[in-house]
Amino acid sequence: MAISDLTVIITGGAGGLGKTIAATFLQAGSKVAICDVNQQRLVQTASEWESLYAGRFITSGVDIMDEESVQEFMDAAVAKFGRLDILVNNAGIMDTFDTVGSTSKASWDRVIGVNLTGSFLTTKAAVNAMEKQSPQGGTVINIGSVASCKGVNAGLAYTVSKHGVLGLTRNTAGFYGDKGIFCIALMLGGMDDTNLSDSFASGRFNQDGMMRVGSVNPGYVPGKTNIPLTDVAKYCIFLADPAIAAASNGAGITVNKNWPPA
Repeated sequence: MAISDLTVIITGGAGGLGKTIAATFLQAGSKVAICDVNQQRLVQTASEWESLYAGRFITSGVDIMDEESVQEFMDAAVAKFGRLDILVNNAGIMDTFDTVGSTSKASWDRVIGVNLTGSFLTTKAAVNAMEKQSPQGGTVINIGSVASCKGVNAGLAYTVSKHGVLGLTRNTAGFYGDKGIFCIALMLGGMDDTNLSDSFASGRFNQDGMMRVGSVNPGYVPGKTNIPLTDVAKYCIFLADPAIAAASNGAGITVNKNWPPA
């Protein structure tokens, strides 16, 4: 199937990395559905895209922790475009570098809810849609992190959430690969221009936690060791080829410019 024939759903798609991935697929001719909780960004994005990609995209305000809203969004995308080929689970939030001793339950619930439960709910809805369509199949790309396999790249909640995303990836790959439904995680390093900074609106950080992360993982240089958003989007385009997705099914692909060092 040509990339221009694909239907792609991207969560957190109205800004930062998600918007870059969405725009890259649109530029390649794909049909794209994005969801986001930021209404202002959704309106702005729709306005920007209307003259360029009219009829090939939809935007929706969705809380990915709400299963009913997720299902309605998936159903609307499939109804408009006829099928679902790619899901990119991009929506995510950062923690404030709190350790297990200082993480509040409210912070834990929020980070786990968005990063892990949200990815579970969207993957569930997508896989069920991919099973029913003809021809059957599709690919789920999960935006993971170097914190998916390392213990000191963030605080507790984010680290656990991204470890969970890798587990979600591997389990989905194992149970659905023989149905032509593949699942891959991109384990990203540092990025300078995402919307994760929104998580820090309160301005509160666990300074000891931040210093510990920096001491364990020295050498990050903004503008040098960061991963450009466009490079991540290119990986998503590459994995949109079912043959490539099949070859990488269940993989956690590290994209980090060797920071932290291998």
